[in-house]
Amino acid sequence: MDYLSVKEIAELWGVSIRMVNYYLNTGRIQGAIRKSGGWLIPANTPHPADLRKSGQRGQEKIPPRMAKCYMPLISRPCDNGFQNLLLTMNDEEERDIARALHHYFRDEHEEAREISEKYLTSKCPEIRLSALITNTMAMLQTGDAAKCRRNLEMIQRDGQRANDDSWRLYSSITDALISVFFHSEKLDLTPIRPAIGILPPGMQYFAMYAIAHALYIRREYEHAMGIAESALLMAGTRYPIDSIYLNIVLCMICMSLKQDERAEQKFDAAWSIASREGYIHPFVEHHGILQGQVERALRKQEPETYNKIVQSVYRFSRGWMKIHNPVSTLQVTDALTPYEFSIAMLAAKGRSNKEIAALMGVSVNTVKSYMESIFEKLQISSRNEIDAYVNR
Repeated sequence: MDYLSVKEIAELWGVSIRMVNYYLNTGRIQGAIRKSGGWLIPANTPHPADLRKSGQRGQEKIPPRMAKCYMPLISRPCDNGFQNLLLTMNDEEERDIARALHHYFRDEHEEAREISEKYLTSKCPEIRLSALITNTMAMLQTGDAAKCRRNLEMIQRDGQRANDDSWRLYSSITDALISVFFHSEKLDLTPIRPAIGILPPGMQYFAMYAIAHALYIRREYEHAMGIAESALLMAGTRYPIDSIYLNIVLCMICMSLKQDERAEQKFDAAWSIASREGYIHPFVEHHGILQGQVERALRKQEPETYNKIVQSVYRFSRGWMKIHNPVSTLQVTDALTPYEFSIAMLAAKGRSNKEIAALMGVSVNTVKSYMESIFEKLQISSRNEIDAYVNR
């Protein structure tokens, strides 16, 4: 679909820019999408006055709403810190969703759950969808799989009843993020690729992280690396959440390609950004597929933070498996400790005991001991069998 600016629509309709803005602010232009630099309007959208003249006014299906910011802590520039970002936000719902996301990334899941819960039935699709995805991720820590599934069903229903382009766009983005998050075997990001350019810059880069992660799951590592590197270059320091996630996915890719030194650089870059605000949860989400990088960087250097991450990994991974395993042919195991899982991931990726020992900073004998425990817990007899029990 082709989109035009406010000025171009004004010229097309033969009205003033002020009149087009009036139509936008009263919710009378179907499919209009608000970006940080202004509005984008479908080129084929009818003039509201033409609808009145033709007697179709009663047929307009445009909700009388002002579009709001989807996932504001990700969408908006935040290079001066979270508190300064809040000072720039005038909308109460957007501020609260930003707070919920801030708590989620800080691993304060109860606060994230409580705030997002208030907006699960918001009349604004951007706010409601943001609340649903934030609430779902926060609820994983509690192990309430039934509540998580209800939220996911609400997201699907939202997409089915969407009646304008903006609503459909954010429904498809939310559905795609959820699919990547739970490593869905039906993952298909084809529908959102053409829409990425319409998103606010922060969400563009996060969508590119999701695409890179999906390609990682398919083991298309070089392709994934190209997308993530491009997005990271554009995100810079203005979008810290994007930079954290993009560096993390690049670390995952580099580890799988056995580019260990580069993987360490990407992890350290992600941690440097995240630690400023205490954002440890991205590392909880990706712990196993970071293949020992959390242990390398934090176990001895920041033991208190490392232990906090490990405890959260226990809760989070169990909640994640309750959603993932029942609908997947790959049954990720909950029999291993987070430390054992990291070693199992490295072994599944073809690493020798000597390589694992060097990466984890332990002796070869220690790795052998852990491998014996892993074999016993998984009831397997070969390293080749580990792949069936861990993340891709």
